Amino acid sequence: MNGLEELQKLLDKEKMAPVGKDLSLVMQKKLKKSGIYFRIFARVKEAESVYRKLEWKKQEYLEKNKKLQDVVGLRIVLYYMDDIPVCKEMLRNTFAIIGKDSHEDIPKVNEFNPLRMNYVCHMPEEFVKRFPEELFTNYRIDKTFEVQIRTTFSEGWHEVDHDVRYKHKEEWAQHYEFSRELNGIYATLEVCDRSMVNLLERLAYQNYKNRQIEAMIRNKYRLRFENPRISVPLLEFLQKDTELVKRIYRSPREIPMRFFASSLSEGIPLTVDNLVLVCNELCLGQKDLEDRTPMLIRERTGQWQEKQKISINMKKSVDTE
Repeated sequence: MNGLEELQKLLDKEKMAPVGKDLSLVMQKKLKKSGIYFRIFARVKEAESVYRKLEWKKQEYLEKNKKLQDVVGLRIVLYYMDDIPVCKEMLRNTFAIIGKDSHEDIPKVNEFNPLRMNYVCHMPEEFVKRFPEELFTNYRIDKTFEVQIRTTFSEGWHEVDHDVRYKHKEEWAQHYEFSRELNGIYATLEVCDRSMVNLLERLAYQNYKNRQIEAMIRNKYRLRFENPRISVPLLEFLQKDTELVKRIYRSPREIPMRFFASSLSEGIPLTVDNLVLVCNELCLGQKDLEDRTPMLIRERTGQWQEKQKISINMKKSVDTE
């Protein structure tokens, strides 16, 4: 039996495809809890693709003692680019990222190049066990998987780039001007990403100026609310306190998002009302609003803040050692 035939048996499509889907569900649950707008895709590499890549990179893998690390791949596509930091934090809190094998490009001031956010993670043991052991012992395949983070605007560009340029580097090496033009298209899409967020931020500001409180919250936070309507009692309360509305508008959106992504938000649905109450507990501290806040929210947000302090102190301790 040759290598390809064996790989076709070890990576049987019907048996292996659910592994990628189930692995994606782990991250999907966290993202849903945070309210982020996203789509997630999963795939297990087909035997033919694995075989070609192992042959193509055979020499490199031997010389550098490397292995194929993306037998399973997840791709998270975010609607808004300012959700990327929160998404990355959730990824770090969910899976063990291998820093030396991951790629996170830093944008350069005078250049527009595609920015990779590709993270290699250790595959949880319960998923490793769903693959035949021979896959890892007979081939240079690692017990890892890759997660890519993209935005909706950049997703299509990366797909074209991967199939057209990445897989045929030797052809493109002769055509610098076309590579530059392809990168220029990416630059345009990055501007579109920024423009979309900027547009909604300006809309939220106009909502604030017009005292359209519910619309201001929706456009500022841009989250999938279980209930996108603000309750009449809370709306009437906020309408009487213009200073509090201003502070809500100016508050950092990522802090309540991080709380809702955590396990401590269990039993606290992501509604407009609860977002306002959580925001007040974590960022504002308005006493009259605290008095209207359910004890569950007060206790959980307090516990979350304590965990953040411990985490920061532990990081400081590690950094000074």
